[in-house]
Amino acid sequence: MHATNLLKSATLLLLTLSAAPVEPSLPDPAKKEGRVIVLGIDGGDYETAKELMEAGELPNLAKLAQQGTFAPLTSTISPESPTAWAALNTGRNPSETGVPGFVKRTFRDIGGQEVPMPDIGHQVSGDRPMSDFQADGLLGLIQGLGGGKLMALVGTLAALVFFFVLKFLLKLGALPSALIALFMGGVGAFSAKQAARFVPETIPSVVSNPLKAVPFWEIAAEGGERCVVLDAAMAWDRDPVEGARVLAGLGVPDIRGANGEWFIYTTDDFAFERPPKGKKKGLTAGTIFRVDWNGERIDTELFGPLNPHASKAIEAEIAEIEQKLGDPGLGWKEGSALRDRQKRLKEELSLGPRATLPLSIKRAENGLRVTLGTETQLIEEGAWSDWYSLAFELNPLVKAHAVTRVKLVSINEPHFELFVNTLDIDPSKTPFWQPISQPAGFSRELAEWLGEPYETFGWACVTMPFKDGKIGGETLMEDIEFTLSWRERLTEEVLKRDDWDVLFTVFSTPDRVQHMMYQFYDPGHPRFDAEAAATKIQFAGEEITFAETIPAIYAEFDRVVGEVMDDYLLPEDTLIICADHGFQTFRWQFHVNNWLEQEGFLVMKEGVSSGMKSALMYVDWEKTRAYSLGLGMIYLNLEGREPTGIVKMEDGPALINEIKARLFEATDPATGTKVVEEVHVIDELHQGEYRDLEGDLIPGFAPTYRVSWGTTMGDIKLTKDESGAWVSAPVIEANDMNWSGGHVSVALKRVTGTFFCNRPVEVPASGAHLLDIAPTILSITGVPIPPEMDNPPLKFLD
Repeated sequence: MHATNLLKSATLLLLTLSAAPVEPSLPDPAKKEGRVIVLGIDGGDYETAKELMEAGELPNLAKLAQQGTFAPLTSTISPESPTAWAALNTGRNPSETGVPGFVKRTFRDIGGQEVPMPDIGHQVSGDRPMSDFQADGLLGLIQGLGGGKLMALVGTLAALVFFFVLKFLLKLGALPSALIALFMGGVGAFSAKQAARFVPETIPSVVSNPLKAVPFWEIAAEGGERCVVLDAAMAWDRDPVEGARVLAGLGVPDIRGANGEWFIYTTDDFAFERPPKGKKKGLTAGTIFRVDWNGERIDTELFGPLNPHASKAIEAEIAEIEQKLGDPGLGWKEGSALRDRQKRLKEELSLGPRATLPLSIKRAENGLRVTLGTETQLIEEGAWSDWYSLAFELNPLVKAHAVTRVKLVSINEPHFELFVNTLDIDPSKTPFWQPISQPAGFSRELAEWLGEPYETFGWACVTMPFKDGKIGGETLMEDIEFTLSWRERLTEEVLKRDDWDVLFTVFSTPDRVQHMMYQFYDPGHPRFDAEAAATKIQFAGEEITFAETIPAIYAEFDRVVGEVMDDYLLPEDTLIICADHGFQTFRWQFHVNNWLEQEGFLVMKEGVSSGMKSALMYVDWEKTRAYSLGLGMIYLNLEGREPTGIVKMEDGPALINEIKARLFEATDPATGTKVVEEVHVIDELHQGEYRDLEGDLIPGFAPTYRVSWGTTMGDIKLTKDESGAWVSAPVIEANDMNWSGGHVSVALKRVTGTFFCNRPVEVPASGAHLLDIAPTILSITGVPIPPEMDNPPLKFLD
């Protein structure tokens, strides 16, 4: 029997847990007249919405609550966006969706020992063979025919065409016509052979979706409902379903196959690394390039997706140089030049050769002329550009199209600085290997409705450069407003049409603002600065302060809700608003592995040093019973499951009980406050084929506390004792990051999301659960609810 199932059985036996969850009663629903409109609000916190409604700041949501339903909406364990949205979309728990969170556990060989390591949990990234895809146009034709058939076809057609032209149109004799035609057929065949060389064998950095369950819109579409979905998390890389038009959101990569890589080009004297390397260390998916003025201009490059065709060319040139360097008659000067060239090529190869475009900056009277690729815009200091459309050539037959915007942060004082935002996949020209919508052409259709491109990277908004302190709060909020504006416009374009029955559209900007701006909203936050909180900016046509940004983003969502209700909601329609989780201020980090070490559950190797603090390199696996990685998950070092496991199956439940009891006793030494309000044993909550992707238990922290940044990667915080030896540091540490609001690993009752409906709904006293949403939507449409959904639908009282 599988290790996790054994542990679960033992847990059920020894802890006398309640019986397995009762299968929900899923009667065939009766279809209600009218459409279903679902507005998702990422991070829409129940308590915050309630407080603002009571203060009169959210009149439209207050009206909706008065005429229908307003209730807390409980999230999943773990309350992370990909996990929660996957569960909400499918009506199934994380052990069934296969989406455990942003981080999951994997096992890798380190120094001859296979040990647990952190890995990306909401995406599957890697190179994939070309045979997995079907290209369009000429490349697709070449791919479909293959080199041999293509040569035969092109050679034969060329020969026939030339023979016909020479013999019958130019009246040349039969023999000369045949000989020339045969020659030209050979040329055509050779050309076809050369063209076939540009069909790549593999596509690098393809990002796949690990979701294993079926979203409600696919079920509804198969039941005859016309569904439109905008910016839905965990929705990309799925087979099209007739009747469902889907634009994917969270999880979609940028054109580089990465999670939102941004760039800064600067003449700052403290920036040293030049293109193509740049500075990456200490940055979240960003690169800073040092550039210099050459007279009145700067010339550099913009680095796009990995280019396998370039890799082969570089490898061939390196081999050629190696051969030349072996010539005993090679001169010293020529040899030195060859070695320098070889060194640069090897560095480029190690970075991963990328398709590039020229980036040039020229001084102008009212700003700078900034050219990316073939497009030039005049940008004033402090201003954002319009969209740039970019085409990165991977080889003569393959191009990768992207869109981006840049901000000219400064021209001279204190130095030149240009911020280049994420290179988003162009929605009008998506790569065949990374579609962002179903069907693939739907993203282009949406761009046509808008009359311009829009952001496609799944985590829109420039939170990461703000988190790293490389842009200011004003720049962040400008980008927040931009993102909200086009998502609102997309939603309105759909609402104007009559070719849908179910609309689901997600607004993620409340989540982004709360993650970054709680430091100004919460006077008790370690980063709170009254003067900074009073900083004035323009947002949504009004002057507000940084301290008002969180209420302001809720007010903007309230405005959108009001427009939907006033302009588009018909009397027979059902409007649902739902969130994936709520929010809390994040003042204090809790180093889970430090706590496990100090409580005796984790043992460090002898002679541990600061260089061994990360990725569980410090762990003595022969003595360790539990460890943590990801956003709070604790794993038993279980025999038969972990390669290093020492905890016997039958001892697992008792160990879980012991860790759980000790967590409830954990206090903040500075205040004496108990820091853990809930401890969730995963086997008590989730069952499913993908249960092993999750941990064994996870703490639910009291407000203001959250799992530490280091724990996410399996780190431990180290400090030196009086003797100079490295030891485990204090468990609790101030959060000094701009990422100042959170929800992961926080007690679920403290991060409940919002649930609104324009109809009265029977909601349990504890509130609704996001697993209720998918079956409830299906019940309105009359489409049968699959029995594998975890919860029955909510009952309407009208």
